[in-house]
Amino acid sequence: MGNSTGDFEQAVAILKSFTTKDITRGNKLFFSTLFILWTSLVLSHYFFVQFRWGLLISIPISTLFMCRSYVIEHDCGHGSYYRSQTSNFIAGTLMGFGILIPYSLWKFIHHSHHMHVGNLDQRGLNPEIWTMTVQEYQSSPLLKKLAYRFMRSKFTRFTIVPSINLGLVFRFMHPKFNWKANVSVLVHDLIYVFLLWKLSSYLSWTELLVIFYVPLVLFYFVASYTFYAQHQFEETYWENDSEWNYQKASFHGATFIAAPKWYCWLTGNVVYHNIHHLMSGIPFYQLPDAAKALGQTIPYRLIPLSEVWSMLALKVWDEEQKKLVPFPKK
Repeated sequence: MGNSTGDFEQAVAILKSFTTKDITRGNKLFFSTLFILWTSLVLSHYFFVQFRWGLLISIPISTLFMCRSYVIEHDCGHGSYYRSQTSNFIAGTLMGFGILIPYSLWKFIHHSHHMHVGNLDQRGLNPEIWTMTVQEYQSSPLLKKLAYRFMRSKFTRFTIVPSINLGLVFRFMHPKFNWKANVSVLVHDLIYVFLLWKLSSYLSWTELLVIFYVPLVLFYFVASYTFYAQHQFEETYWENDSEWNYQKASFHGATFIAAPKWYCWLTGNVVYHNIHHLMSGIPFYQLPDAAKALGQTIPYRLIPLSEVWSMLALKVWDEEQKKLVPFPKK
């Protein structure tokens, strides 16, 4: 692989020019996303009461713009959406509120992921999908093996895990989080409890589940599938701390997915994940142009979106082969 220091220096020089923020474009995307999401939720309430078939339109729209809300919150967390921290905080908080992801907590967790991606000795600080080495798996007690198999199964990955990771985990404070993250969790939880208490006087629990929880779970499913595709591929990067290199881990430990335009729009061009990790200051709408400019300055493999499903069969990291592989037969 062309992964020398020189290659990365050239790549960074190319990509740096794409970190410029288009504030006018950002404002349009922010306000339109906020407006359409909450309008679709209000319409879902109307349709639930007056015309149930209308939910077939409003719920998918809510799901689409929950995905887009996350895209903007994500960029705000990197400081790549607006120029000031205050603007990013306000925008990120408003975007995260509607998808139950407190901005300051998300920023803390995601920053930790970027700083420790691909580091075998820092997996406790990297909120990536639980990944064990072959040796660790083989030497684990039966209950731990069963738990690992359960968490890595296709069924669990797209049914239980999304709601746990994105819905439940973000409801609790933790000693490992910084104070801003914990305060954001507490404040959000108090607001959500208050809103549920108020809304329960006007809406039934069934309606709340249909008009809000259904699109939320669908969004969590899309997010879970996308998160998995970003780092869980055969030739990904994992190294022990002594051999770990940030730039190599960022670029070679992340995917470049060949996906249709609708999926790129839905996920905010997250398919260019290797470029995002190497230069996280690039706004999501600049990533396609950045990818064209970068070309094969650092060689990488383009992975078809259809291949992501087969990647789910890869379960453990083989330190000898330097590959993610299926469960060992023994």
